[in-house]
Amino acid sequence: MALAGSRPRHVVIGFCMLVICGVAFTGCSGSKINALLAQPDIYRSKEQILYRFKAGDTPAMLAKKYLGDARLAWMVEDANPKNAFVPGRLVVIPLVIPNRGGITAQGYQTVPILCYHRFSRSCGSVLCMPAAVFERQIRYLKDNGYRVIGPEALEAFLEYRKALPKKAVMITVDDGYRSAYNIAYPILKKYGFTATLFIYINYVGVSRQAITWDELRELKRAGFTIGAHSVAHSDLSKQKKDEDHQAYMARLKKEIFQCKRVIDHKLHQDTFIYAYPFGRENREVVALTRQAGYKIAVTVDRGGNPFFADPYLLRRDQILKRDMKHFISRLKTFKYYPLK
Repeated sequence: MALAGSRPRHVVIGFCMLVICGVAFTGCSGSKINALLAQPDIYRSKEQILYRFKAGDTPAMLAKKYLGDARLAWMVEDANPKNAFVPGRLVVIPLVIPNRGGITAQGYQTVPILCYHRFSRSCGSVLCMPAAVFERQIRYLKDNGYRVIGPEALEAFLEYRKALPKKAVMITVDDGYRSAYNIAYPILKKYGFTATLFIYINYVGVSRQAITWDELRELKRAGFTIGAHSVAHSDLSKQKKDEDHQAYMARLKKEIFQCKRVIDHKLHQDTFIYAYPFGRENREVVALTRQAGYKIAVTVDRGGNPFFADPYLLRRDQILKRDMKHFISRLKTFKYYPLK
């Protein structure tokens, strides 16, 4: 490993040994560690930096300084033990992550996508999530090191272009109920998270229960993603009794193409993610979704999504029950599949 600048041979050896040891001193000789600690703060290779953590430092500050983006703090955190960020300790700042698919000898990374519909202070429907329960769920994500990602990051992962945090999860809200703005948004904002909203355009602004275009614009400015969920929320997977094939195909094109055109125009964006109404699709629906210009699309089939998942058949777990045990069971971010 070639280090930037001219370093004594014992420093290079010490650096390599510390990296091999996972920035843990166990098993490394005291003389090499002492020699390394006597040197300036930073040692650099093409792949990583070894940095002595200082009082006032945070992973976000290191990510901003060395990776150019504070949002990449997860790279620093995932590369080190939980107790590494103590003044005087050596931490690794990875400059590249070669394992973009999250593959190990024990298995591979999967990304859970959580699906909600509407929220209220009290609920009578399984599609309604009580605000207090939702906040407990979001607090659990925050307290347990989960990182909420958007569809852009998921798309890059599926294309094997960029790695994701080890405990990445995506939050989605379907249909366009105003409670996504009035209830879910303040809770998500409180914990520093965002979500992806899927709207069907015939519902936007039609009643006090429906979200408005202005509210959607505000959410977009706050970092939320607005995705498409058809024009009228009809089942695309089945031909209606009064439809011939030509009429069926015309309805599919309207529900898939027109929805994107309207959202693109209203929100000045290139809408690239689609949620099939009722989570249902067939070969023709998937083909038209691709043809319309969407990059990824989601169902409501249960399970997580590895990097090799079909981007037009992504799985989502509907969060319908209200106990934490059920919620936690949906947060599986690793598929155990030993290769040895």
